[in-house]
Amino acid sequence: MEPYRRAFFLRQFDSLCAMLYRYRIDPELYEARKSVLSFVIGLRFSALLIYTIRRLLGNTEFTANWGVIIDESGEKRCSPECDIIIHKDGSEDAWNGGDNFGDPVMGFHFVDRKNVKLVVSCKAFSVTQISQSMKDDVVNLADHVDNVWLFAECCQYGRVAKVRRDARNAGYKGFSYLYRLKKSGDPGKYDEIGWCKFAKALRKLAAE
Repeated sequence: MEPYRRAFFLRQFDSLCAMLYRYRIDPELYEARKSVLSFVIGLRFSALLIYTIRRLLGNTEFTANWGVIIDESGEKRCSPECDIIIHKDGSEDAWNGGDNFGDPVMGFHFVDRKNVKLVVSCKAFSVTQISQSMKDDVVNLADHVDNVWLFAECCQYGRVAKVRRDARNAGYKGFSYLYRLKKSGDPGKYDEIGWCKFAKALRKLAAE
């Protein structure tokens, strides 16, 4: 990989990790994190990943948003709520929460199925196995989108290969994570190589 592109990928990676990693490995900060509602932590993770993916997509015709996939008529919902939809710029409709009230506080898009390139399912926790709900998520999307990837905040040492294999068996086309941990408080290890592969695959998919 060209040095400049790798540096760009890793700069986005470092920025994303800085927002999440410290709040998991520092015992005091982790206690503060646990006091926040779990769905808020999930929103934070997926929002940060959306911003990062938008930068990775750069000057392509694609962008990333929260939303649902709808049929070509714009009337029928084809999916449950998705974490992140990678799609051609533009939506059938959007609820931005700021149209009449100043600065937006949210963004939720209704995306035409034919414009969807990829769905990324986010998990703001340490993934140790592919749960039934994760399997159900990819099954529910299979009829409407060809590519569904799984992205976790972290994964335990010794579990990565099995989780990746089980994710593929469940129907996910890719599995990525930010860092590995042995236990709470462990300094862990960033998955820089995996992140660069994720970023490169994302750019390649957008160029196809």
